[in-house]
Amino acid sequence: MLCAIILRNHKASAIAALRMAALALLVIPAAGRARTFELHADFLQSPLALVKGLHVQLSVPDPAAAGLLRIDADTLDAPDYGYSFRNVHWECPLTRDRQGGWRCEGDVRSGNANPMRLALAIAPATTTARLSDGRSALGLQRNAATPDATRLVFTQVPVAWLNAFSATLWASGHLQKGSLVGHLDIHVPARGAVSVQGPLQLHGVALDTPDGLLATDALDADVKFGFSKLAEQRKIGVDMTLHGGDLLAGGLFATLPKTPVMAHLGASRSGDGDWILQALRLDDGAALTANGSARYSPALGLRAMDLQLHSSDLGVARGRYLTGWLGPAGLADVQMRGGVQIDLAMDANGWRDAHARLVDVDAVDGKQRFALHSIQGDLRWTASSQTATSVVSWNSAALFGIALGPARIGLNSHSRKLQLAGAAVVPLLGGSLRLDTFDLTASTGATGMRLVIGLTLQKLQVAQLAKVLGWPAFDGTLDGTLPAARYENEILSFDGGLGAQVFGGTLQIARLAMERPFGADPSLNADVTIKGFDLKALTSVFGFGEITGRLDGRITALRLLDWSPIAFDAEMHSDDAAPDRRRISQRAITDLSNVGGGGLVGGMQSQALRLFQDFGYARLGLACKLANNICQMDGVGSAGTGYTIVEGSGLPHISVIGFQRQVDWPTLVARLQAASHGTVIIK
Repeated sequence: MLCAIILRNHKASAIAALRMAALALLVIPAAGRARTFELHADFLQSPLALVKGLHVQLSVPDPAAAGLLRIDADTLDAPDYGYSFRNVHWECPLTRDRQGGWRCEGDVRSGNANPMRLALAIAPATTTARLSDGRSALGLQRNAATPDATRLVFTQVPVAWLNAFSATLWASGHLQKGSLVGHLDIHVPARGAVSVQGPLQLHGVALDTPDGLLATDALDADVKFGFSKLAEQRKIGVDMTLHGGDLLAGGLFATLPKTPVMAHLGASRSGDGDWILQALRLDDGAALTANGSARYSPALGLRAMDLQLHSSDLGVARGRYLTGWLGPAGLADVQMRGGVQIDLAMDANGWRDAHARLVDVDAVDGKQRFALHSIQGDLRWTASSQTATSVVSWNSAALFGIALGPARIGLNSHSRKLQLAGAAVVPLLGGSLRLDTFDLTASTGATGMRLVIGLTLQKLQVAQLAKVLGWPAFDGTLDGTLPAARYENEILSFDGGLGAQVFGGTLQIARLAMERPFGADPSLNADVTIKGFDLKALTSVFGFGEITGRLDGRITALRLLDWSPIAFDAEMHSDDAAPDRRRISQRAITDLSNVGGGGLVGGMQSQALRLFQDFGYARLGLACKLANNICQMDGVGSAGTGYTIVEGSGLPHISVIGFQRQVDWPTLVARLQAASHGTVIIK
């Protein structure tokens, strides 16, 4: 016997249809001849879901102790929660339990997806269901006394199962891995707001966004989740206790501690409008607290934000929250201490205002490139046309091991710029560094950050600089002006040059430019010119024998990589027009011959060399063109296959000849340091 019911446009739940199928087990045996019960519905609708093309078939043996239940549906949609299934099929044996209820368990399939196990239990007062895949299970519990309430129970559920629901709240967020346990209570009243709320525990959660601006990895958290929907109005409330993991948000990369970090999010959305984040809070004790609000557009991203950040322990905050900014800037080794309060504001055009209050901040680079101690300040930046004033000071500082004295710097900000309010003088090496220009323009979507610095060096004591750098002690002063040092796209270029008065002559540095000055593998380019160095003073300082006269020279196309020379074209020669007496000592002859790559000749020539303490020379010089770690050597003239380093004058007439045209750069450096090879020819 066949009993069939056809429903059209029926507003009931699929559970109600299953209850009707169970009821048939009670009715069909009384009919005596019935063997099959079928239900067809164009659609069944409830506040939770819509089923289209539903076909329920129950086959009952005689006598009816159990039945075989088969359910097929063309579609099963829960649009408010993001889920949609096609070609759903579930088949199971429907049996009666001792309490008078019914149970059915079997594989459920949707389209080409792998089957999962669905178990259903229907009792007079309760209905429960459990969808499982191995150890992961999603349970459903309903009570007839509270028909508007449904509880979902999560047991080691992969967070990827929630992607459909999370996409209704945040379209660009994608849950990658991790699991959750806990439950959510869904309340769907006939009138009023639909709500979802409950406690969850997240383990090892990883998520990301297509633009890469937000991501987590290995995130553990206890979550209290709340969601409500009334008409087109949605509200979300999330309270989290974080227990470790990594978080990337824009330029912020946080390595969260295992100790609890409290966080809260409260947001609402009307229709297809923006999400209004009324409350954003994070509490990590002394390391960082944050409070704010924001507006987020699913299509356009973050549109507005006001955020207050406070850290009274930058030493801890640096490792947890600042590495995402410090690392790419080449400052991964910087250690920090002190406190800071930062207020940030942005709108649809980008960052609008920033205000930082610094309290006893130290910033010390582990690579000894710089150090700043006891920084105090009230630093303001604004995108508006109204000027905001700032003052920043420090007690002491250092740059590449060179000590800087205390300083106080006034700044003005307007129209996205931060500029020097007036010249600032910093004590340096017995003289001073005067900061004449500081002009910082913040980055925009079209351009990167630009910085222009102008400075003047006044009467720096070269003896102090030599001591810091480990050079031989020598006197002199260093003066110079850099009208504009420009930093943009990780390139630091200089207008003007630096000049030094040393060894009785002048040294000029021009065409100075640096790439990645604080990043990985910094490089430097420059041209250097020397004029009128007193050779006696120079050689006495560097222990290169004794030479009198004057020296001119140049180093063009100088390039340093990670502060080591990789290319240059250098040439040094005596100033033949200078009136100074030109003499060279035995020791200097030996040292220069060492650089040339020969060896001292023996016999009478060596004997003759020992008879005199110094010799006259007409001219001297040495050149090196470095490329690919090889120096192409030259002197002041050719000498057969060699080159003349010293051209003698008078009697005894002595010349120094170099015979190696190509010398490895490390070898040349070793020769200059140790002076162990050379050739002396005495005429």
